[in-house]
Amino acid sequence: MATNRVKSKNLFNFRPRGVIDDDILVFDEEMKVKFNIDAKEMAEMVEKQTEEEFVAQMRVMMDSYLSSSPFSTDPGHIEAYDSCNNTEIRVATSHDGQFNVPVLVHTPKFLADKRDRACIIYAHGGGAIACSAETHSRFLAHMAMDCGIVVFNVDYRLAPETRCPNNVLDFYEVIKYVASNASELGIDPSKIAIAGESGGGYICAGAMVQLALQSESSLVKLAIPVIAMMDDYEFGNTESMTKVEAEAAASMMKLWKVVGGPEFEAKRKAADPLLFPAKANAELLAKMPPTIIWEAEFDQFNTMASRFAQKLREAGRLLELVVIPGAKHGSGMSPQFKAYKVERQAWRFAIQEYLIKE
Repeated sequence: MATNRVKSKNLFNFRPRGVIDDDILVFDEEMKVKFNIDAKEMAEMVEKQTEEEFVAQMRVMMDSYLSSSPFSTDPGHIEAYDSCNNTEIRVATSHDGQFNVPVLVHTPKFLADKRDRACIIYAHGGGAIACSAETHSRFLAHMAMDCGIVVFNVDYRLAPETRCPNNVLDFYEVIKYVASNASELGIDPSKIAIAGESGGGYICAGAMVQLALQSESSLVKLAIPVIAMMDDYEFGNTESMTKVEAEAAASMMKLWKVVGGPEFEAKRKAADPLLFPAKANAELLAKMPPTIIWEAEFDQFNTMASRFAQKLREAGRLLELVVIPGAKHGSGMSPQFKAYKVERQAWRFAIQEYLIKE
């Protein structure tokens, strides 16, 4: 395995800040006032909810926030969307019935005539139960413009309507499609990356597992799971967790059960890496694509991400562990926060150095 080790460029040396950025703290306080509910009350409410009630609440909350926040309304994101050719393809699948996975394609107009473009195949966030390619279209168009790449924005199916592993397999089939049709799509097959944040980070990491299982990781030059769900750490004792981890534990336990479905406990007992990618064994890890683990200092998945990064490092597949100082879950993706500028600059640099350069 030693000859198969990836080589890090050691691009980043972010130092922990030890405190959450002031503008994020102000925003958190405003949200507490707006919704008039604290973390303990939220946990108690979630525990009493049926799966249907929980999913409905999460979808309304996430979709409404993303559609009305600077994530979607920022003039820079709107301008970027208008500066792209925004089209759609559909990828036929049969792993869970006959289904054509919709994929929004964001192509900067200045790249329209080029035929050897780098690309990112991206899985949107939302806990794998909410949001859509459409909710992320302006943000991902901005990513396309900012990095000078094409972004394939995958509208994979959500739980509970589609359970693990079929959500991951929707994304995997899009990877296969893009790689197989790179010439027709104007993509350089040697410059394909996969990424996704939060629930989409789980989809991305699950696809890393599937690629390893099929010995197909060579299809992907780079994988970047961002603030990703990937392990059952939330089912442990909250006394061993950070404050943000403990506050999110009840919701995360409920969410994982929705994603895993009726066979959740069996999958968890079996340490199924398609449900919990961080449980991948050493053999699978060694077959994964070169990976950047992307985190925020005060993210609820930071502990799991750090452990997964160490496993990947031992397996020789880790390029970088990036932790944005002072940031919380998703704050590096919204223009209203100072962390956004830091994260987007770092992201652009990482894509240039690890994906676009030869």
